[in-house]
Amino acid sequence: MAVVLMCGATGAGKSTYARNLEAAGWLRLSFDVETWRHGFRSPDVPQDVLVEIEQDLREQLVEAVIEGEDVVVDFSFSTRALRDAYRALAAEIGVLAETVFLPVDRETALARVRTRTGSGPDDLQLSDEQVVAHVDGFEVPTFAEHPLRVRDGDLELRHAVVADIEILLAFWAISAENAARPADEARPVAQLLARDPAAIIVAEQAGEIVGCVVAGWDGWRANLYRLAVHPQQRGRGVGSRLLDQAERRLAALGATRMCAMVLDENDPGVALWRSAGYAPQGEWSRWVKPVVLH
Repeated sequence: MAVVLMCGATGAGKSTYARNLEAAGWLRLSFDVETWRHGFRSPDVPQDVLVEIEQDLREQLVEAVIEGEDVVVDFSFSTRALRDAYRALAAEIGVLAETVFLPVDRETALARVRTRTGSGPDDLQLSDEQVVAHVDGFEVPTFAEHPLRVRDGDLELRHAVVADIEILLAFWAISAENAARPADEARPVAQLLARDPAAIIVAEQAGEIVGCVVAGWDGWRANLYRLAVHPQQRGRGVGSRLLDQAERRLAALGATRMCAMVLDENDPGVALWRSAGYAPQGEWSRWVKPVVLH
């Protein structure tokens, strides 16, 4: 069984995504559906009613997971505290809940909500002021939260999982630079994911990995490496979008400076890093020593 936490401001398309899962057999739990069932036709619902509804939905979530059902929780999840609470609830019953974030800008949200007619729980009418307040006040998730999936235009960005390891090795053989580096093996990738499951971010298009980055954090230093894009996908902003998400993850973890490993002769890579504000640090050199076991 699986649990998905839908996350996004009003007008982001969360309910459309959730209804598609519902059509595929998932149980959909929705605040809007329940408040509509209670007779409320606007977001102005008394707090005691909201508390009662949430308690009922939490109980339904637990019961469904115990019975082996897949569940999509169709809330906004506008704060990290709420997302953390529901991840903890799912963990208590043995499930790793994935947050699915659908970004939306203010103008798009306004345009979408203005077309609503109030015909049902997924069609609630809101004032422009309410829409703007929700979009502007939204606490956007970062890849410091695990696991996370972000719909970014034609891409989906997500955390890598153990099942991706062999795919990543094949991807790096095509896409990663620096033939002088040691050959990639599954074991160290598995060790990294075991130590920090959120370290590797991948970009997918139509279910295929087209880019990745490692955003390493040891509690003190932030290190970025293995920023790679499939040769056929370069020049489309995949690398920039991955780097942006990696930086957001590291900043959320407390990093105050980003360090990147960049191959000098990789001209496209150098250009990307420079455009993102990175520059060589002339007073330092990277020293390496191969490990030889005796």
